[in-house]
Amino acid sequence: MIRIKNSKLEELANTHYKAILNYVTKSNDKKLAKINLSIKSCFGDEWNFEKLIKAKPKELEILANIYKFKCCASVINFETYYGYLNNYTDKKFITDDKKRYRAYELIKSLDINTCPYCNRNTIYNLKYSKKRTSELDHFYPISKYPFFGLSFYNLIPSCKVCNKIKLDKADKEYINPYDERFDFNKNAKFDFKIRGVYFYRLEKEIKLKCKINEKTSIEEKKRIKNNIKDFKLYDLYQNHKDVVLELIQKEYIYNESYLDELMQNYEGTLFKNREDLLRLITCGYVSDEDLHKRPLSKLIKDISEELGLSK
Repeated sequence: MIRIKNSKLEELANTHYKAILNYVTKSNDKKLAKINLSIKSCFGDEWNFEKLIKAKPKELEILANIYKFKCCASVINFETYYGYLNNYTDKKFITDDKKRYRAYELIKSLDINTCPYCNRNTIYNLKYSKKRTSELDHFYPISKYPFFGLSFYNLIPSCKVCNKIKLDKADKEYINPYDERFDFNKNAKFDFKIRGVYFYRLEKEIKLKCKINEKTSIEEKKRIKNNIKDFKLYDLYQNHKDVVLELIQKEYIYNESYLDELMQNYEGTLFKNREDLLRLITCGYVSDEDLHKRPLSKLIKDISEELGLSK
């Protein structure tokens, strides 16, 4: 799993809220008052529609616990709320500057090319047909937490596989890709074990593992394990042993002196710097900030570091 990082997240959340507000109030201002009344009845006087739409992962977690224990599912008009959600994924929302806004625009603005849950599949937007290859996963599923159906930080762009695998497992604690409290990339690392001398010919003699940092808190360990188990990451990544084998081979070919020679001969022409050269060799990104750009970058980065190929 990789974190969704963007320096403009709060700005994007505000744009998201304004577009939804415009839609909700375009025909009847009383709708907003009714929704706010329902929200206050459930979560308290300090909460309203705007705060709910822009609630961050930690706040959503607190609200989910309140909602679960108060059992106040009857306070909101489900039909109306689901109607807003269905229209959002279509073409009905307009921002205050008259620009179209829907799921397509949200995913485009986040500038993320791979599924944050698995980092295996791309979630590109299609420029000319204005379609998307991704789905929007509701981190807290709307079947059990309808209030969060349009909340910005509850909408996770994901691949179809991960969205289908996760489904409505609402009572499991996962890491929300927006949540800055947890760092899957730092505290969970891909590793491998060679089980036989013929590993370079037989992929079955390479076993992929995922190690969790011993210093990780108990809560974060639990969430990491849930992500790995329920998104089937361990099983899915066993299909990428060929990538690990290629990295092992490249580690022998591209030794330190060869890297230095390549830098001396081609820096500034074929590649910009050493990081650019390593990306060329490993076919992945070595910077944490770039892992979202290409499938399997997390796996490639972890294995490259284990082999000493990313220095």
